[in-house]
Amino acid sequence: MNKVLKYSGWVLPFSFGIAVWLFFALAYSHHLHYQEQFQMFLFTSDYWSDLMSRPGGLADYLGTFFTQFYYHSWLGAFIIALLLVLLQQQVSFISSKLKNNSLLYPLTFIPSIFFWVLFCDENYLLASLIAVMLTLLVVQLYFYLRHPWIRIVVAATMLLALYWLVGGVFWIFALLCICVELFFFKQLTKLQWIVLIALFVACIAVPPFLTKQFLQYPLSRLWWGISYNRYSTVSTLPLLLAWISIPLVSLMFLFPIKSMGAKQELFWLCIEIVILVIIGSGFVRHSADWAKEEIMAYDYNVRMQNWDKVIAMADRKAPDSPLSVACLNLALSKEGKMNDNMFHYFQNGPEGLLPSFKRDFTVPMMVSEIYYHLGFLNTSMQYDFEAMEAIPDYKKSSRAIKRMAEVNLLNGEYKVAEKYLHMLQHTLFYRSWADEAMQCIGNETRMDANPEWAQLRKYRMKEDVLFSEEQKDQMLGLLFVNCKTNRMAYEYLIAYTLLNKDLNHFVQYFPLGKTLNYKEIPVHYQEALLAFWAGSGRKMSDFPWPVSQTVGERFNNYVRLSSSGGYAEEQIKNLYSQTYWYYLQCRK
Repeated sequence: MNKVLKYSGWVLPFSFGIAVWLFFALAYSHHLHYQEQFQMFLFTSDYWSDLMSRPGGLADYLGTFFTQFYYHSWLGAFIIALLLVLLQQQVSFISSKLKNNSLLYPLTFIPSIFFWVLFCDENYLLASLIAVMLTLLVVQLYFYLRHPWIRIVVAATMLLALYWLVGGVFWIFALLCICVELFFFKQLTKLQWIVLIALFVACIAVPPFLTKQFLQYPLSRLWWGISYNRYSTVSTLPLLLAWISIPLVSLMFLFPIKSMGAKQELFWLCIEIVILVIIGSGFVRHSADWAKEEIMAYDYNVRMQNWDKVIAMADRKAPDSPLSVACLNLALSKEGKMNDNMFHYFQNGPEGLLPSFKRDFTVPMMVSEIYYHLGFLNTSMQYDFEAMEAIPDYKKSSRAIKRMAEVNLLNGEYKVAEKYLHMLQHTLFYRSWADEAMQCIGNETRMDANPEWAQLRKYRMKEDVLFSEEQKDQMLGLLFVNCKTNRMAYEYLIAYTLLNKDLNHFVQYFPLGKTLNYKEIPVHYQEALLAFWAGSGRKMSDFPWPVSQTVGERFNNYVRLSSSGGYAEEQIKNLYSQTYWYYLQCRK
């Protein structure tokens, strides 16, 4: 039995770490990419001093430092797995110091499971975990102080220091110190207990109120922590449960357990493990937001210009939200498939082409990608700037800063671009890109050596235009007239009219595409032209545009089925759900 317990001391943490890594690296990786883009860790003294000027600064600094590695999701998953295993080891160390009860060893995973569940929410930050680990590290060191009065002085001093270093979780240190004194040292006199408790009360109560006089934060945030969650108004209950679970697990080790045989001990050990696995996996599955993960996956692949992966995702499961559909349509356009394949997928109107601006920090950044590739560089930059300014915890976004540097570089605003590039040069994963971009300042020849930049410099609006959300078709028209080789602008203009079911404007804009030298009229354009002509009441024999024989025959059959009454609806859906006619007639 001793051998089993010995092996479980490394087999269980290793297995737990592998499970966490697999979850975040394979199943939930895009939540890590999402978190990475909303921070920008800088290797500068100013960045250090800024974070250290408020409570929880060290935890925030270390949390942001490690979050930058989420740029590679497999590495971010490894960091989370390693930290959760280390947390479990800390809880095990403290608990076994109070009483060596190896039969309850699996319970030391409970706090780590709590944080695994919390990290399924993209707004819980790594600083929340690091703050707890730093607090427990000080508790571990506390065990090695032998003199009572030294422990009292150190405990009070460290409690104050922890408030500034880790933030709101600092009071857990006091709770654990009391447990250590009660069940490990057992040597404080009545006077020493009075002094210790009085110091703890003062050191817990005073710092938040004192800090409020100097920092403009709500008192609730100063109590519960500034950098644990992206939002300031989120409930503190989930974090409180995670914090409280640590002393509770440690106290559970004090429960007296009757001696039993080796087989019985092994049986109960297995029962504990099975229960933890079932309950833990259930909480993780319940907390994971797979709909968000899907949208984040679309956004990440668009950001990385993995157009084929975006289309492959849609082929596996049809997107249904405006943002995911917008990402798909962008990928179809970039791959030259929009005109023939757009209506092979679910379309939810113009919002699935150019989503409307929203005052938050996620949608504008995603929509910015579409405007960037269209050639609306200033609009793209504005969306990124608005998104960054809306980040709830007021951090800078490495993704937004990179885009703003890029747009200013393409616009010839070299001083502004240089400012942003200097910031990126102090990062880890954007430094090499910033160094290369810096070489392009004032060097248009070098800039045009980048095919994407050369194309966008040609497509971009040369004069200031006030972008109108209410007149997107006119904006797209202006963009195309500005550069009549901008195929994407034309296709988006036509797609906008089709999704609006505005066939009159479609026919009006359709001839503009002559300058793009299509070999033949795209399939969805043929379908729309036939629908327009049939709806106008004119004779089909006078139809002026060339359409393929296949499209013509399918249209005649569609008209025949449509006039057959309700019993043909299912047949129409099966045969024609991937045509513009079906969208025009059946999609609301």
